[in-house]
Amino acid sequence: MKYKIQYLLLLLTIVGINFNLNAQSPKITIERTVNSDNSIVLSYKKEEPGSYFIYLNFSNVTNSYVSNYKTVIDGHSGNLLTLKPSNNKQSVGYALQYYVIFGKPNPKVDSLFHYVLPFKKGKKHNIIEASNLGEKYFDQVKPKNWKSYVINSTTPDTICSMRKGIVVKIDNQYQNSSRDMIYTSKRNSITVEHSDGTIAMYNGFKKNLIFVKLGQTVYPQTELGVIDEFNSNVYRADISIAFLSDKSFNSITMQSLQNYKSKYEFVTPYFVTEKGVEKLVSNTEYTSVCNEIVFSEELSRSEKKKYLKNPALFK
Repeated sequence: MKYKIQYLLLLLTIVGINFNLNAQSPKITIERTVNSDNSIVLSYKKEEPGSYFIYLNFSNVTNSYVSNYKTVIDGHSGNLLTLKPSNNKQSVGYALQYYVIFGKPNPKVDSLFHYVLPFKKGKKHNIIEASNLGEKYFDQVKPKNWKSYVINSTTPDTICSMRKGIVVKIDNQYQNSSRDMIYTSKRNSITVEHSDGTIAMYNGFKKNLIFVKLGQTVYPQTELGVIDEFNSNVYRADISIAFLSDKSFNSITMQSLQNYKSKYEFVTPYFVTEKGVEKLVSNTEYTSVCNEIVFSEELSRSEKKKYLKNPALFK
């Protein structure tokens, strides 16, 4: 017999370019199946794509021995663990809290990966390194190796994917109503998870001008959406790449806006530019470059065959 378990769910996920705490649920549920021998199988169902680090915290356990359980879940469903009874003539009792953090903890990041600049091939844009808004406005501790890039444009240009990945989050709820903004966290965004566990946040899209769907595979130069106006006559996108580096759940519920500490470490990527492969220098104009070698770097064998037959499928 299956039962849905409804206990405390705490989610840490990415919001804005600051990777802050978010109260939105990733729609993960845990179910239990009681077998004829009184063992209990705990399984999960996950409605949204992406990898999540899940922690099961057991208490008041009777007729079984079980330790707290941690794992990464990335499928839509699957088994977690089985609670076996000490005495199979009696039922197993327990209380359970479970916590979820978005991402794979401490993945093997490819620090030398060559990213494509996040705008159309041949386009030029000035790129500036951004300050950390949590540190600047809320006295928060700056995330480890903080790095975020600002792309300013005088026109509503299109932002493109920097590498192959899966779209794991889309926020398309905000309508820009201000012509004189200095700071706002209410910006439409797209989050893409890469194969090495890094996560790219593209922030600053105009409402209803996002071109990709949740769960979609994107490739270098896949058009994501159109930049929204940030101030009068200025269109701004913020781009950052990070990974989950702290999988501790200690005192998560006690964090306030002021004492919040990010669990994500940022990446300073190498980009392909007209000058070669390099790390970006702030306040410098760059031209987007993407040749077939760069484009196909992460393609599977079957994708390469499809690309050779019909490159338009990957735009």
